[in-house]
Amino acid sequence: MQGSEARQLRRALEPYVRRSSVLAWTLLLATIAIYAAGVAGAVMLTPLAARLAASLLAGLAISSLFVIGHDAAHGAYTDSRRINAVIGRIAFLPALHNYSLWQVQHNRLHHRLTNLRGFNSWSPMTKAEFDRLPAWRRAVERLYRGPLGFAPYYLVERWWKDKFFPRRRNGRRAVFWVDFALLLSFLAGFLALLAWGGSSCGTGAIDAVLLGFLLPYLVWNAMMGATTYMQHTHPRVPWFEALAELRRLGGQEDVTVQLQVPRWYGLISHHIMDHPAHHLHPKIPLYRLAGAQRQLNRLLGERAVTQRFSPAYLLSTLARCKLYDYQQHCWLDFAGRPTSACTFPPAPRRDAKAAYAA
Repeated sequence: MQGSEARQLRRALEPYVRRSSVLAWTLLLATIAIYAAGVAGAVMLTPLAARLAASLLAGLAISSLFVIGHDAAHGAYTDSRRINAVIGRIAFLPALHNYSLWQVQHNRLHHRLTNLRGFNSWSPMTKAEFDRLPAWRRAVERLYRGPLGFAPYYLVERWWKDKFFPRRRNGRRAVFWVDFALLLSFLAGFLALLAWGGSSCGTGAIDAVLLGFLLPYLVWNAMMGATTYMQHTHPRVPWFEALAELRRLGGQEDVTVQLQVPRWYGLISHHIMDHPAHHLHPKIPLYRLAGAQRQLNRLLGERAVTQRFSPAYLLSTLARCKLYDYQQHCWLDFAGRPTSACTFPPAPRRDAKAAYAA
């Protein structure tokens, strides 16, 4: 759904663009408190099982904080652009994400070029591309597209390559380096504080760093990798090779999935899985997103791409969505066998980056 119809959907969601500074600050401070409690427990508690549980809690809290930062980066969290910039940078610190680089990669590329080949997380390869890879790289791709691949994929392919430190292709804006320096300062101070705390409590500096920083960070990467995968990977969701084709056929409501999760997970994840409504109207704050998604589902009816989460669904999707045929618009396994119905008519091949540049 494109053009005027897409604008009608956005207008229907406009009532949900209501921001509350009180609610925004309350959610932020509560999530920071949970993160701090998890880190403190991972460093100070005596039973190892309790420290591990606290470490996992800290990892969950990093994910929750990141969703707040994501909202702030869109200018959706509060009415103040300046406050959003401050909150976003604070919320991104535990995830070690460069706020200004994220705005480029996520706001300008992902939201404008959603499910366009080469511009998004989990952009699927073609069978020919996969076959041309050396054996070791094919093994890596098999790992990424399997149950254990979420954390390594996001850590290597997304965070390290695009979300941490500036590279030449990002341009030479000073703010990229300022935000990178902020992350390095936070990391150095945080690791020093953890080591001091572990030594002071008798639990050990190394254990404190491992459980207060490393394990929560790996938990966060696994959750982020899984989240971005499930938001845009589904047997019904198409990917595109050409920008013109994306603009003609791929409305935001067609290329995003609403994953229906238990209420408790919706709350701790700040409703980030109500993703189609967010893509249609990124200015809707996270604390209004669930209502906006319900309204969108009512408007779309059977066209809404909704999926109830279950481990069986996730494993099935991982098995089916390995590679993609951009001509026939269907998912393939690694052997090149179709695993989904064709979602759109065939289209002529075009180079995505050339189309974008044009």
